[in-house]
Amino acid sequence: MKKILLFIAVALAAVNGFGQCACCAGAGAGSSNGDYNTGIITLPKHEMIIEAYGDYRNIQNGNALEEDEKLLKHMFIATAGVRYGITNKITIAAILPYVFLHTNTGNDGGAGDLILLGSFAVYSKNNFNLALQGGIELPAGTRKSSNFDNTTVVVGSGSYDPMAGIMFSKIWSNFILQGNALFKYTTNGFGGNYYGSLAAHNISLAYKLKGEHLVCMLDSSFKKAAPAFSWSVFTGYYGEWLDKIKEDHEVDENSGYYGGFATVGTSISFGKWSMPFTLSLPVINEMNGDQNKTGIRLRAGIVRIL
Repeated sequence: MKKILLFIAVALAAVNGFGQCACCAGAGAGSSNGDYNTGIITLPKHEMIIEAYGDYRNIQNGNALEEDEKLLKHMFIATAGVRYGITNKITIAAILPYVFLHTNTGNDGGAGDLILLGSFAVYSKNNFNLALQGGIELPAGTRKSSNFDNTTVVVGSGSYDPMAGIMFSKIWSNFILQGNALFKYTTNGFGGNYYGSLAAHNISLAYKLKGEHLVCMLDSSFKKAAPAFSWSVFTGYYGEWLDKIKEDHEVDENSGYYGGFATVGTSISFGKWSMPFTLSLPVINEMNGDQNKTGIRLRAGIVRIL
């Protein structure tokens, strides 16, 4: 039995964007989207996990449609990642999304930008844990094709973007409170265009319905007796802010937003495998200018402890 029976991505590749004609699908940042919480924010030394996620995002399109306008109807993001504990206090990760974009006039897609992220534990006492994050988003993504010439939809930004954040967790009995905040500073990318700095924050409360507490799982004297099956549920709030984009030296006033989501979900684990499911419902849609609002988000994942 590994030291952890349950571990979910603390920093997921959340490819953001859902405006009508002001969407940057390449504005991905490593940020928790409330899949569920374990209270463990860095991996034990030499532990490794691999993870894969499918993320569906719907757009609330209006009835008005201008000539030659391409409305983003929905998108699907497939994400693959790997994480490794260098020490008990330092975990590194590499995350790569692949984005599928669907509009009223055609579809497009491609690989998103590569995220390299490190988590550094700085405080741990009385089941309270605190960690800092730092990393960079590398321009590995695909540039938008001619199918999207009349929109600002992109898959890759073409820029090197530093990221920094903070994470915390507090554990009681069967409850776990966990949260994080992350900021990505976007630099100019393809053609000198600016696709918007991004800030994301998340807080969620998880309750373990079945299985032992993960603090016990870390106790070497308990590992052999640990049950293989575990089940938890959670609820929380996730928010993200995207700055206005700038293309061809002009600021697009119909871009940028703040979106807030109420999240609910569950996670089922068996042995070395974990499967989280998340439903995110929009409760705040503050869009700059003329944009369509975001709709529901659905995420399903599978995590394997090596």
